[in-house]
Amino acid sequence: MNDNPIVITGAGAVTPLGPDLPSSWSALCAGEVALRAAGSGFASGLEDLAIAPARLAEAIAREGFSPRELRRLDPVAVMTLCAAAEAAAQAGIEGEAADGVLLGIGYGATTTHLATSAKIEAGKAARLSPFTIPASMPNAAASELAIRRGLGGPAWTVGTACASGLDALGQAWLMLRAGLCTRVWCGGSEHIDDNWGVGGMAAAKALAKVEEGTAEGQPAPVLRPFDQRRQGTAVGSGAAIFVMETEASAQARGANILARVLGYGASADAHHITAPQPDGDGAARSMQAALAAAGLKPEEVVGVFAHGTGTPLNDAMEVAAMAQVFGADVPPFTSTKGQYGHAMGASGALHAAFALTALAANHIPPTVSCEQPDSTLPHLPVLPGQETGCTGPVLINAFGFGGHNASFLLAPA
Repeated sequence: MNDNPIVITGAGAVTPLGPDLPSSWSALCAGEVALRAAGSGFASGLEDLAIAPARLAEAIAREGFSPRELRRLDPVAVMTLCAAAEAAAQAGIEGEAADGVLLGIGYGATTTHLATSAKIEAGKAARLSPFTIPASMPNAAASELAIRRGLGGPAWTVGTACASGLDALGQAWLMLRAGLCTRVWCGGSEHIDDNWGVGGMAAAKALAKVEEGTAEGQPAPVLRPFDQRRQGTAVGSGAAIFVMETEASAQARGANILARVLGYGASADAHHITAPQPDGDGAARSMQAALAAAGLKPEEVVGVFAHGTGTPLNDAMEVAAMAQVFGADVPPFTSTKGQYGHAMGASGALHAAFALTALAANHIPPTVSCEQPDSTLPHLPVLPGQETGCTGPVLINAFGFGGHNASFLLAPA
């Protein structure tokens, strides 16, 4: 590994709060909640579960996709391309042949899979699109990004469930430090707005139900990280893409540096396929590995963007893990998922996008939906009404089914 510092020069996002990163950040800071009941468009038994679709239509209109392009691409790839276009504009580049791609995908192209199954069941298998397989491959979004922007370096896909997007950022950092590339387009994308994703998560007893009396299409604040009433998470969609490069590359072209990448850590619980390790040991090892890679002491971290899914097990585990790492002086931490849901494979990348913006704004947003903090937890998040600055290194966590843990450190430019 070389010692060349690694930086971020571009960032873009499509979220349930907005079609780009600035609008999403503004809505986040305003306390908006994008969760709503799944409603009548979903299968019986799923209507009262909370979802948060990304504002993809607005992003598509901005980028000018043709109907033909949209027919051959799964929404996971479309969101990736929209977020990447925003990142490219901010970074002031269009991409070069040596650039690499590292994208995190959790569920993948469920929209294409379901449409294909429906057509086959209707007796129309002979009329399947020739792009059925290319659109539904796990690597499709990464490949489409490489093709669209002429990125001829390594183009890889990371699949570690809900840790995928953050693992992609960490692996991009490692790729750059290893000298495989001087610039990598990285992040995560997930589009879960269907019976498969919602039904599967419901079957795993991981989702929160919308309160009775909530009208269809109205905000449903039911994902409550670190709240004593927390009962489960909510399915979200979104994408966040970054342009990450060596500092030497950024300086050579006079790029504006948004943030510095300090370190990355990963671990496996080796405990259970869905339940986290109760004592938080796996998550703690991930955070400790990130700190060690960065050469940082725990007390140098000024904030944590927690995984914070709003499930009873995860939130208790994560607080226990942070206590292992930071002792009694756990830094201010937050979970923003209560406003836009859990975007699975994209969730860690979305948290990284908001953490990057928090560094620029010197503001850690509160955990808006934590209205009745769980007094049994030894530490509590930043709560509404509390002002918390963000002047130094921040830690970002993402944990996934299968026991995958990822932690990532960003610092101000």
